[in-house]
Amino acid sequence: MNCHLLVSDLFWPASAGNEPYNGLALPSLETLLARGRGVRTAGTSLERWLAAEYRLSDGLPLAPFSLRGEGGEPGGDWWMRADPVHLRLHGDRLILADASRLAVTPDEAREFVAALNSHFTGEGISFIAPNPPRWYLRTANPPRLRTTPTAEAAGRSVEGFLPDGDDGARWRRVINEAQMMLHQHSCNENRERRGQLAVNSVWLWGPGRDRSLAAPYNVVWADHPLAAGLAAAGDATARPLPDSCNSLLEVRLGGTQLVVLSLPPTAYGDLADWRDAVAMLERLWIAPLLSGLREASLESLTLHGLGPEYGYTSSLTARDRLRFWRVRRPLHAYAALT
Repeated sequence: MNCHLLVSDLFWPASAGNEPYNGLALPSLETLLARGRGVRTAGTSLERWLAAEYRLSDGLPLAPFSLRGEGGEPGGDWWMRADPVHLRLHGDRLILADASRLAVTPDEAREFVAALNSHFTGEGISFIAPNPPRWYLRTANPPRLRTTPTAEAAGRSVEGFLPDGDDGARWRRVINEAQMMLHQHSCNENRERRGQLAVNSVWLWGPGRDRSLAAPYNVVWADHPLAAGLAAAGDATARPLPDSCNSLLEVRLGGTQLVVLSLPPTAYGDLADWRDAVAMLERLWIAPLLSGLREASLESLTLHGLGPEYGYTSSLTARDRLRFWRVRRPLHAYAALT
């Protein structure tokens, strides 16, 4: 088995310096990075990385595959993600908080979506919410748009990330109307009384239509709906992400397998949560997978570490493990462009 480990937000923006990494005890991760055959990569999001792996266009037509991963049926319609977000005025900028900051309940999602569908009855579009933090918009005609995944805009000013392209004006109007309708919704009044952020906008991205894909992996282990949906579109096996790599090693499915792990997003600066998650990555995934190389359960282990400004890919075989002259360095040594 050849195992690829995709880890989002392994690296912080350069402006954070070394502080996020100081004092982390990561001997297995450092061994993988030092002895593997590594290359620095450009900054990217999990969504953009997956689109490139499946040879999808830069337009990121990912929404129908994400819907597949939710258990939905995209059919022949065109879809966009229409994620619930909160926009906060900060000076002269609007800062986006994604659904990870909102804790939208299933009942709230149903009420918000019903109101959106009532408002846009004559527009030829409809909304669904198969999962409270992830909503979708269906339209009969192809939206000619360039869009940005919610994860890339999270914690940032939305200026420069709004939908653009031939149909940009229309879809920006849809967003504006949705904002006005959501602002007045009784669910938001109740949320604000409880001290929660209002769901005061939707973020449109990923316009596309479902189709078959060539699968670069035989098996995909993920709780991320996009990864699962892309696997399904390529007739690969999609499995839920286990608590650790033990299931992956015990099942012995063979072939080339992808494991998708999401660390807490660096966009919000939640350093303690991120450090805890990296420690778990070391203990539950990296260390036992390196043992799998020693015991011949794996032929190779490849880490794809992502970050908003840079990343690092390192591929290790059993023979590479013997390159003892490659001195281990701390994680922050790989968190640089030079």
